[in-house]
Amino acid sequence: MDCRTASMLLQPCFDGELDEGTAASVRAHIAACADCAREMAALQALRDAMKRSVPRYTAPQSLRDRLKQPIPSAGPAAAPLRPARRFPPPWLAIAASLLLAASLGAGLAWRWGPAGPAPAASELLLHDLVSSHLRAVAASSSVDVLSSDRHTVRPWFAGKVEVAPPAIDLSAQGFELVGGRVDYVGARRVAVLVYKHGQHVIDLFVLPEDTPGMTGGEATAGAVMRQGLSLVHRRVGDVQAWAVSDLDSKELAAFGDALAGAH
Repeated sequence: MDCRTASMLLQPCFDGELDEGTAASVRAHIAACADCAREMAALQALRDAMKRSVPRYTAPQSLRDRLKQPIPSAGPAAAPLRPARRFPPPWLAIAASLLLAASLGAGLAWRWGPAGPAPAASELLLHDLVSSHLRAVAASSSVDVLSSDRHTVRPWFAGKVEVAPPAIDLSAQGFELVGGRVDYVGARRVAVLVYKHGQHVIDLFVLPEDTPGMTGGEATAGAVMRQGLSLVHRRVGDVQAWAVSDLDSKELAAFGDALAGAH
């Protein structure tokens, strides 16, 4: 299965609308394709955001009681049955799924856009960092260059990003450098160094100085929490960096301190 075919089937696969054989083919493709894995992770992030944002209502007891009442039998003068419903062809179901996804995305854009309440730039920055981290973790590999050698990782970013990462060796402090990748924060390509601490992955985003939200109130010494993840901001030499991980907030703050102190 190629990416073009997989991209058309991602949404129905995510919604559980495919037969098992086709769904298995899509899942196999996703396991080997980082781009499609990111798209699937984005769908999950969208669903999670909708669950948090859309209010839920409980049916009133009177409606529940009515639904439990038996349906009266049809008498001689009962109205004729309506023709059986015809189900749409598969291509129309796929198109409807894609339209629904687009509508949901547009709804969120409206909520976060000019017509809705405007979030702080720092909050949008945190949202981008968390989304990028989740996409990378969901992919088959979270690194583009796999190496624990900082003399290999740092030069790999040359010409790919605006700000070169420091690539500091923190193995003595228990944080192993495993590689790096180029990712997006907003519309900008940024360097991401990937460290591991035990089974935990730490993404260190190295951002340009003028990144919107960088000087917001969240840029403090302590860790902040978003969607169950810890985020810590540090200045490392002359660059700004945010670390994102599922580590405990104190452990991630210790990583940030080790990073800032080692430079």
